[in-house]
Amino acid sequence: MRNQSRHTILYIDVLEHIEDDKAEMARAAERLHSGGRIIVLAPAHQYLFTPFDRAIGHFRRYDKTSLAAVTPPGLKIERLFHLDSVGMLASLGNKLVLRSSSPKPSQIALWDNLMVPCSRLADPLTGFMLGKTVIGVWRKV
Repeated sequence: MRNQSRHTILYIDVLEHIEDDKAEMARAAERLHSGGRIIVLAPAHQYLFTPFDRAIGHFRRYDKTSLAAVTPPGLKIERLFHLDSVGMLASLGNKLVLRSSSPKPSQIALWDNLMVPCSRLADPLTGFMLGKTVIGVWRKV
């Protein structure tokens, strides 16, 4: 059996900063060998888009449908799922109640120390259907 060269391209909190995300994914797919993967981690839910997103250069947030829509030719979606269900509720609360334009250090510490560990427990219980992060995994066929 011949050993095929495989590699992976990661976009960790990057794709939302690229205006033509579909073209970017197509360029990435051209660089992959057969069996290679593209993995995208991005902020989820356009309804959570805030002035803070705009200020740090986000063009959009994604859901599973919009992330699937950037699938380049020759790649197959292996998985689309969410992470950080507790953080999603906190983000929604921040947008609707606190209306904070950017996170304060105390909010970040609360998220890191309490919400992330709680999400690690809650995410499997929700079937990874909820979360403030969406992850897509594609494989070149």
